[in-house]
Amino acid sequence: MQVGKITTYKTDYTRQPKLAPSFERKLKPEEIDDYKDNAILAALDYLGTQSVAMILHGSCNPVTEYDMGIGSPCNKKAEEVINFEMTHGFNANQLGPMGEVTRGDISPYSATVFALNKMFIDAEALTTDRYANILPPEDLTDFRVNYENNGKGYTYSKFFESFENYDRIIKDSYHNFIDKVRNGNPAALELDKEYHDFKLKKKNKVIMAALFQVLSNTYGTRDVAVWESEIDRNLPELLEKRDKKAIDRYKQILRRSEDDINSYMFGQFLINKQMKENKQFRDTVGFEYINDNLVGNDRSEEWMYPEVFLKDFRLGCPEGGEGNAPQVWDIPVIDPKKLFNSDGTLGPAGVFLKEKLEAALEYCENLRIDHALGLVDPYIYKKSSVNIVDGYLNRERFYGNNISQIHGLDPYGDYQKVLEKIVLPVLAEHGITPDKAVWEDLGTTTWIFDDIYRNKLRLPGMTQLHWVRGEGSPKENWALMGSHDEDTAINLVKKTDLSHSWDYNNGPWHIDYLAGYLNQDNARTEEREQFKRQLLANPLERVKAKFAELFVSSNRIQIPFTDFFGIDERYNEKGKKTAYNWKLRLSKDYQDEYYKNLSSDNPTALNMPEILRMAVQARIDQQVVQFRREHATMNDNSVDENKVAEYRFNLHKQLKPVLDKLAYYEQVLKEKE
Repeated sequence: MQVGKITTYKTDYTRQPKLAPSFERKLKPEEIDDYKDNAILAALDYLGTQSVAMILHGSCNPVTEYDMGIGSPCNKKAEEVINFEMTHGFNANQLGPMGEVTRGDISPYSATVFALNKMFIDAEALTTDRYANILPPEDLTDFRVNYENNGKGYTYSKFFESFENYDRIIKDSYHNFIDKVRNGNPAALELDKEYHDFKLKKKNKVIMAALFQVLSNTYGTRDVAVWESEIDRNLPELLEKRDKKAIDRYKQILRRSEDDINSYMFGQFLINKQMKENKQFRDTVGFEYINDNLVGNDRSEEWMYPEVFLKDFRLGCPEGGEGNAPQVWDIPVIDPKKLFNSDGTLGPAGVFLKEKLEAALEYCENLRIDHALGLVDPYIYKKSSVNIVDGYLNRERFYGNNISQIHGLDPYGDYQKVLEKIVLPVLAEHGITPDKAVWEDLGTTTWIFDDIYRNKLRLPGMTQLHWVRGEGSPKENWALMGSHDEDTAINLVKKTDLSHSWDYNNGPWHIDYLAGYLNQDNARTEEREQFKRQLLANPLERVKAKFAELFVSSNRIQIPFTDFFGIDERYNEKGKKTAYNWKLRLSKDYQDEYYKNLSSDNPTALNMPEILRMAVQARIDQQVVQFRREHATMNDNSVDENKVAEYRFNLHKQLKPVLDKLAYYEQVLKEKE
C-alpha cells in the first residue's frame, strides 16, 4: 500500500438504492427487527452505549381512546410507547416524581413522597373482568374530556378536569367494588384479597395521607400553619403520644369522612396495583423506569413526620431568583440531628429518608437523585426572614446559607454522611451501582460537597451539552441534551441573538468545534469542511450534530421527548409560572406524526439512524487518531502511515455493515409517503 494514500470504505449516503419506494411514513413490520437489531442496537453496541433514556414524565404519555385528562405511565398506551421507544434504541424512561399533585400546584416536583398520583390510574382497566368490572363502561364516555389534536404530535393535559374525573371514578369504583364483594362476586373477592394485602402493608401511611387531604379540604389550604385547630395542626404527633383529645378528633374525622378516606385508600390500592403490573410488563420486555427522587418533601410529609424536620428553615438555592436573588423553594428541611442515633444507627430522619428512597424504587428500576447538593450541604434559609417587596426578595432581612455554614445546626456534619450511610446502601440493595444511578449535580456547589461527592465518594454526575462541550467530559456521566425544564434544541438554534454561546461564539454549539469533534481523522478533511458548510447552511443540522456528540461523549444518554419527536414547545419553563407548564404531552397519533415529521422537507424529529451514523463515524475517527497517537515515535512524533492506513481500512471494513444499515434506514425514514 502506498504511503500516505488513504484507502477507506466510503458510502455515498445521499445515493442509497431506494429499495422500497413507499413506507407510509413508518417502518414496515418485517423491517422492524432488522432496523432495531442490525442498525440501531449494533451501532449502540459499538459505541459502548449502556443506557438510552427518554425524559418522559408520566403525564406526558399519550392518552388512550378515552381521555381522562392526562397521560399515564402504566396503561396500555404507555406499553405501546415503550415498544415504540425500544424499536428506536431506548431502554429506559426518565420519569418525573410519581407522587400526588394538587389543584394548587400541578408540578411533579411538589408531589407527595409516599402517595402515588391517582390520576395515573388506567380507568379503562377498571371496566374489565380483571378488575371485576367495578367501573361501568358508559362512565368512560361520561368522563371523557374533549380531546384536541393540532396535527403536530402533541397536545396538552387538562389537569383540572382530570382531578374532577378521578375523584368521581375512584368513588364510583369503590362503591361498586364494595357492593360486588358483599354479593360474593368471584372477581371482586379476588380483588379484595389483594386490597387486604395492600392495607396490611401500607394502611398507616395511606390513612394519614388521606387525613391530611380531608383536613386540607376542611380548611381550604395545605398550609398547616393557618389551620385553626391546634389539635389538627399537630394530630400525628399527638396521636403518637396517645393524647385523648387527639384520639377523639381522629375518630370524629374517620366517622365524618369515612367514605372519602376509604375511597382515597382504594385509589392508592388501584394505582399501586397498576404500577406493579406495568413493572411486570417492563421486566418482560427489558425496559426500565427511572424514578425521580425529590430532594424536597411535601407539606403532608412535614405534617405526618414533624420530628423529622427543622422548624422555620426551608430549602432553597443561593441564586437564580428574581434579580438573581436566592430562590425560596419553601421546602421542609430534614433535621441533621435526627439523621443518626448516638450509636450510629438511623435516627427518625434517617429512617424517613431510607423509606423515601425505598418508596421511589418500589416500581422503578433506577433512580435520579434530584439536587445532590441538597443531600450533602443544602442551602437553607429561615422562612420567617422572607420578605417580598414588589416581587423581589428583601435581602437585608433575608437569612440563608449552606447548612455547614450555619453554626449549631449540624455540629457533627451528619448531612455529609447521608450519601454514604443511607443513599448508596439503598441503591445497592436494589442492585443499582453508583455509576448507573442518575446524579443531578448541576448548578451551585460548595467545597464540602465537592470534597464528599467528588473526592471521597467519586460519584459521577451529569454532562449537560446545552451548556458545555462533550469533548473531554467524563464517559461515566449521564449526558443530556436539555432536560424537563430546558428549552428544546430546535428552539435554541432558531434564536438569532448572536450573543448566545451556543451560536457563533466559542461555545458548545460552535460550528468549528462540532465539525472538528465529529470528524477528527485528518484523512477526512474534505468531509469535515463539507460538514461545516452543512452546519452553517441549516441550523437544524447543528441539532443533529449535537445529538451525535451526545452519543460519542457518554455511555449513558438522556433525550427529552420534545427533542426526539421534534416538538418545538417547552414542557416547563424553569422559574416561571405559565399556563402550559407541566401540561405538554404526546398526541394519540404520535407515531404517525413522528414519521410524518421525518419525511417532511424540514424534519425536526430525531432520525436515529442518521444521528448514530454520525456518531459511529466520529468514534471511528477517534480510534484512528488514538492509534496514530499510540504508535508515534517518541523522538519526532512521526508514525508509519502504512500502519495507520491499514488500521483505518480494517476498522471501516469491520463497521461497514453497520454504517450501511444506518445509511439505508436513514433514507427509509426520509421517504415521502
